[in-house]
Amino acid sequence: MKQKKKKVLIIEDELEMALLLKKRMEAHGFKCITAENPVDGLKKAVEGSPDLILLDLMLPKMSGLGFLRIVKGNPNLSIIPVVVLTALRDEEIAREAMDLGAAGFLVKGCDLQELVSMVRKHSS
Repeated sequence: MKQKKKKVLIIEDELEMALLLKKRMEAHGFKCITAENPVDGLKKAVEGSPDLILLDLMLPKMSGLGFLRIVKGNPNLSIIPVVVLTALRDEEIAREAMDLGAAGFLVKGCDLQELVSMVRKHSS
């Protein structure tokens, strides 16, 4: 029996980065949907039932941390693991994201294998 591909929702406002992440994750066997802002991301999380959300923090319309608060406060969405992938190298922000319920925190530019491993670990 063929295993169903895990679905990852990528919330990233930089189109090139979103496409790069989508391409890389799909090359490793994931199905990906993208959203360019948290408002669109919330809609896609509700409609698409992703196995994991890959979340940037610096986003238009709402911060990634604001999105994380909403998702983790919603009983229907709170079970979805959220991995933060951001350009922010800030321990305070990392701690806040983890305190809000993020499953992981990575800085953009991290090793691709590290990202894939974290997504695999938290989406199963």
